[in-house]
This record gives sequence, structure tokens and C-alpha cells, in this order.
Amino acid sequence: MERGTEFRGRRSLTNISFCWCAASFFAASFLGCGGVVGSAPPQPPPSGVTINLTPASASVLLGEPQTFTAMVSNATNTAVNWSVNGILGGNTTVGTISTSGIYTSPGDLPAPNSVTVQATSAADNSKTATALVTITSDISVSVSPQTMPVELGAARAFTATVNSSGNPDRAVTWIVSGNGCAGAACGTVNSSGTYTAPQVLTAPPNVSLTAISVADPSKSGVGTITITSSFSLTLTGPASVNAGATATYTATLVPAANSSPSPTISWTVSGAGCAGAACGTISSSGVYTAPSLPPSPATVQITASPLADPSKAASVSVAIISIVSVSVSPTAATVALGGAQAFQAIVTGAQDATVTWNVSGVVGGNATLGTILNSQTDPDNTTYTAPQSLPPGGSVTVHASSNANPSISASATVTFTAAINVTLTPASATRAIGHRQTFTVQVNNTPNQNVTWKVNGIAGGNAAAGQICLTGSNPCQQISASNGDSVDYLAPAGVPSPNPVTLTATSQADGSKSASANVTILPHIVVSVLPGNTTLASGGQQQFAASIAGTDNQQVTWNTTGAGCGNPGVCGSINSSGLYVAPSSAPSPNLISIVATSSEDTSQSGTASVTISRGPNISSLAPSSAYAGSAGGFTLEISGSNFIASSPGPGSTIFVTGASRTTSCVSSAACTTSLAAADLQSAGNLAVQVRNPDGTLSNTATFVVLAPGSGPDSIPLTPGAPFAAGKDIVVVELSTNGGSGAAGNVSLNVAAIGTYTVATSSCTLGSSTVVILRPATGTAMADLCVFSMSGLDPSYTYTISGPPVPDITISNREPLGLGIIHLTLQVPATAAAGPRTLFVENPSEDEAAGTGAIEVR
Repeated sequence: MERGTEFRGRRSLTNISFCWCAASFFAASFLGCGGVVGSAPPQPPPSGVTINLTPASASVLLGEPQTFTAMVSNATNTAVNWSVNGILGGNTTVGTISTSGIYTSPGDLPAPNSVTVQATSAADNSKTATALVTITSDISVSVSPQTMPVELGAARAFTATVNSSGNPDRAVTWIVSGNGCAGAACGTVNSSGTYTAPQVLTAPPNVSLTAISVADPSKSGVGTITITSSFSLTLTGPASVNAGATATYTATLVPAANSSPSPTISWTVSGAGCAGAACGTISSSGVYTAPSLPPSPATVQITASPLADPSKAASVSVAIISIVSVSVSPTAATVALGGAQAFQAIVTGAQDATVTWNVSGVVGGNATLGTILNSQTDPDNTTYTAPQSLPPGGSVTVHASSNANPSISASATVTFTAAINVTLTPASATRAIGHRQTFTVQVNNTPNQNVTWKVNGIAGGNAAAGQICLTGSNPCQQISASNGDSVDYLAPAGVPSPNPVTLTATSQADGSKSASANVTILPHIVVSVLPGNTTLASGGQQQFAASIAGTDNQQVTWNTTGAGCGNPGVCGSINSSGLYVAPSSAPSPNLISIVATSSEDTSQSGTASVTISRGPNISSLAPSSAYAGSAGGFTLEISGSNFIASSPGPGSTIFVTGASRTTSCVSSAACTTSLAAADLQSAGNLAVQVRNPDGTLSNTATFVVLAPGSGPDSIPLTPGAPFAAGKDIVVVELSTNGGSGAAGNVSLNVAAIGTYTVATSSCTLGSSTVVILRPATGTAMADLCVFSMSGLDPSYTYTISGPPVPDITISNREPLGLGIIHLTLQVPATAAAGPRTLFVENPSEDEAAGTGAIEVR
């Protein structure tokens, strides 16, 4: 064994040297000196080499040395080769061992943590000895600082200390973890222990920073980090936005020093009265678009939420300003009087998109301005109906006011045109063959009066149907057109077929407008006499009237004929006007004919029959008419002849519709009874007769019961429409006309009117007009007193003339005695100025009027 291979262990050195010297001594003795020099090569070592390794096991801290001693026996070469886990000399993973047997454990704990140190005999490599080495770790790891707050996105340095009695690898591995995060969401840490917090706050905001020993991964140290959120967020933008408009809101995030929170902002908008798009929308850049219809309540919250820490969201309350607008279409219209026009309103900027329609300020309009519909089911669409007469000013304004904001409205101007119409007078006629009828045409509501004429569809007519002639032309100058005015129709020489013929006048201004008249053609003129049959008492009178159809010449001659009329005057007499006077005694037979002979054509005549009665005769009734529904109770006076006076009796009896009535006959010429309300319940005719005690009956007189009228009617006439058709005036007699004193001083009337002073209860009557002043605003009261010769009662009906919807009303009626009544009037500021008429009506529907008795100023 070379010296260079001797053991370096101090304690083993002496023993080894001793053994080596002894071995040399024993060899020399055995071989002799001569055996050494020049002797044969040495023989192989004797068998039975053994190695003893101490210690047989050891526990070594990481990075620490452990000395092993190998004792080789039975060999001259005591050298050994050292290995760890079969690796000659070992390595850094399992530890290293020097040639002198000093084992140094690895800095990092191997797995498993036991290694085998082996000494192999250099003399006989089949001879080995091993020792088990357990590598132990007393490592502890501490992290400094133990706890630390770290702001979002900020970086902080941490230090890990690996403590050990040995000499382990001092390196550590850093990891970061948390209950509310994973991976980078917990933050990051580099190999040198610098921790960078995440930009978004974790929940919970605590993470653990762990330093794991590289030498012994089972050993680690932990530091606790609290991630803090100290940034500030401010939200700026307008406090109000018009409906449908946009506004920009800015969220400003100011980080804490040396931090870097996430700059991402999310935007939301909400409201108590809305959800979703009804609150408006906001973009990722903070541009808010308000809804076109404000919610209710009209306030929303705009919220900017930082991704870094949503708990630091900032909000601003924004009022949505309702910009209500109303439009009406069409904006202008021209409507024919009595015509209709549709309008539509569109409301924007309000939840309530309905409107209320008015005409010149009057909701729903009225008969003067025209009416407009306010529908419950479709309030935004309406129909305006023009008045029949041109309203004051010639135009009106249709307004649509928003129900959401009545101060917002839109309007349309309506002007009027009277629709063209054609009137033809007369509307019908009867003409004998060869006779003429003058027709007058009027084209209304246009200056163009030109018309075309047709007879049975033939322009100007023809000889078979009749001709249209220039007025007064003789012979007929046939025409088919005229500039309004009049034309003559000449009937044909024979009766046409069909009969009657139709004349048509068509406006040249509007060919769709025309008027027609029917003309009945007679083969000759026809004379008729009215009344056709009558009964007269001796000496009685009857007015007859003759009517001649087919000609304008109504002249007749009158005469009487009869079987008993042999001598002059026996059958009575009739004058040139048709007044017949019965003879003083009835002829025999007592039937007389009244004959009217045409002066134009003496071959044509008409007759009426008169029976000369020996009994009672009715010549007139007073009154002869009343309105249905009247109170009744008034006297009916019957005038005539041959009545039997009630005194001494028995006298004549009056029958009404066949029923006898209580009768008083003061003379042979006058009897009275009364009509009750039951007689006047419904419209119709009441048959009135008088019967004498001998059973003879008079002729029948008719009492007329008319349907109630609708009140005073206005008849509008204008230069463009100077005619009004269908406006006949029906007059019903006063119920007092049958009274014993039936005269003007007892009829219902308005004799005087004046002012009444409530404070002094005084009435100042006069015959002049009473002036009533309108208030500037609101409604004022006016007190009048009215006098009538027949007396006035609170039960009567009192009205003031004016618009169809009355603007002056009577609120109180108070009797003052002596036929005077006190009336209290309510006069609004909007009452129309001008003269007014006071109407008075009693329960019998008698009516009186004080025309122009009141003037409103």
C-alpha cells in the first residue's frame, strides 16, 4: 500500500503504522533477506479479507460531515474505495465522501432520507462494508415580516430565514395562496421574495405568503398579507338630463401611493320607477342616454363600480327632465260648414301620451264653434265637426293639450267653407199641358251661379217632356244653361210618360251638386173648393176657397146651385171672395152646391156641398190649439148658432171626442166648457160637437194638440245663404183665449223690467233695456224684477237668450207680489256681449218674450 493512500484519521494512523511494520517484520522473518531481493513475485494475499466499517450507522444533519473508518483485515492492501448509494465518492444529491472516509451530507434532504456509505476493499473488491446514514433536518423557516398590509398592485419585499444546526441549502421557494383566490388573483411573488399584490381585491382580503425550504420542503414559514384598498373614486356628471338626451359621466380613480389597482370601471343605471332600458342606458365609457319617457319617479341612479374594489362604488342621482312635446296633424284644415275633419295628436316625452281636445278654449267645443270628440278609448285621434253657421271671426283653433303637462299643447287652425249646394224653387209643381212654371235656382257658397238644366235627363228638355225656356220668352226660347236666376218650364202639349217629369239644375262649379223638382202634368186645369163639405145653420156663414191646379191663374167666379134653389136667395148667397151666407131658413132639400168656375177655362169648375142645418152649428173654437203636456184647466169657448141657453134649461151640451162635458151656454151663439190635462196628454186632434136637447148634433170642430216644440230656434241667414228651408213657424194660441175676458191685458206678457236692490228690497221698473255688466274675472250676480199684467210665478220657466250652451243662468226666483217676480242671474266674465231676450213660459206652455229687455256689456 502506497503511503499516499494511508488514512488521514489521526486516531487510526498509529494503529495502521504498527500493523504495517509488523507485517513487514513477519514477512522478512518468513522469507529471509534473500527472499526479498531477487526473490519470486509475492503470492496473492491470503483469503479471508474482511472490512469493518465504523460507525455502522449514523444520523447526520444536512450539510454536516461524518467520519467513517474502514478496517481491512487479512490483506496487505488495506486501502478502500468509498461510495454513497453505489456512487463512487457520492454526489450532491446523496452526499459526498472523501477518500479519507469523511462523509458530508447533501444540503437538500434526499428522498428517501437514508443513504448507504460503502467501503470496498482495494485488495478484494468483493469485500465491502456499509454503514447506514440517516440524513436529518432540524430546519425551521421564518418569514419576515410576519404580517404586512399591501395596497392593491403594490410590491413589498419579504425575507425568509432558514434556521438549522447543520449546513443545509438555505434557498427557499415562495408561494402565495388565499381562501378567496387562486393563482395570480392572489398576487405574485418572485424568487427573491418580492410580493406584488393583485389589482383586484380578494374576498376575504387576506393571503398567505409561504417560504418553503428547498433543503427540506416539509419545512416552511408563512407570512400573512392583508391586501388593502385605499384608493379613492369620484363620480362627476350633470345632475339632470333631458329625456332622450345623452350626458357623459366621469369616474376618477386615484390610487394610493405606490399602488396600482385595476382601472377598470363598470357602469350601471337603476331607478325606483324603472328597470332595464326604461331607466336609460350607459356605455362602458360612461356615456348615459336618458329614456325618451321619464320613469316615475323621474330619478335614476348612475353607479360606477371599480373592478378593484366594488365596495368603493360611487353613485350620482340624476333627474330625468321630461321634455313633453305635442304635435297635431294636420296643422291647418279647411272644413265645410257642417262637415268633419279628423285630427291626430302625438305626445312625446311623457308616460301619459293622451291629450284633451278643445276648440278655441272650450273643451269638447260647442254648437257655435264646432264640436270635437274626446274619446276614452282613443284620445289621441279625434273628429272635429264644423258648426252649421260661420263662427265669429270666421275660423277656430283646435287645441290638443297634454294630460301629463296641460301647459304643453299644439294647435291647428280651422277655416271654413260652406259646401256648395243648389236650391230649386219650387221643389214641386203641377201644370196643365201647355202651361208654364217659373223655377228659381240658387247656387250657394260660390260666386259661380252657372247651372245646366235638364228635363228627364235631356239637356234643355224636348217637346215630349217639356222645355226649359228663357224667362218671359214667347214663343219659348229654349236654353240648357243659365247664370242662376229663373227659367220657365213649358209643359208639353200632351201628358208625358212617365209623369211627373223631373227638372234638374246642376252647378257648373261642382258637377256633383244639383237640385231637382218634380212637375206633374195634368191634361187640363183642375179646380177644387175647400172645405169640400160643411153643415151650416140658417143664416150662418162659411168662407170658401178655390184652388186651381195646373195654372197660375187662380181667378174663379162663384155661384150656388141646388134642387131647392128655384127662387133667388132661397139657397143663400156667395160673394166674389167666396164668402157664403146661408139662407134664413133651410130650403128643401137642404143640400146646396157651391160652384167655383175657372176664369181661364170656364169648362173647368169645382164644387163644395153645404147642408143647411136646423140644429146647432159651430163656427169657431177659442183657443183652437194647445201643446201636448199642457197643464189644462183652461176654458174652451165655442162660438156658433142655434145653441140652447143653459138657463132656464135644459141647454145644449158640448161633446169632446164623444164624451159629454159640463157645459154653460150663455146664449144661442156661445157655449163654454173646460179642457183638463188628461185631454192634452198627447198630440192629436180632439173632435168637438154641440148637441141640443132635441138630439140634433152640430158640425164637428177640431181642437189641435201639437207636440211640444224644442224651444226658440235660430234661423241663420248670410249673404251667401239668404234662404232657409224647413223653418216654418208654428204658433199655438194662448190658453187664456177662451176665458171670459180674453184680451191682451190678461195674456201672458212681459210688461216691464228693472233692477232689484236686495239690500233695500226695492224694485225699479221701467220700459227701457236693463244693462248688465260682465265681471273682469269669475262670475257676478245680477238682480232683476219683472212685471206682467197676468202675474208671474216662481213655477214658471225663465230663460235668457244666448249661445246654445247658456252663458247666463237664472239661479233664484222670488215672488214680490202684484204680479212682480225677482230673478237672480249668474253672469260669467265670458258671457257674450249684446242684447238678450227674456223668455217666460207658464205650465200651460204659453210663452212670452221681452225682446231686447237685457243688454250685456
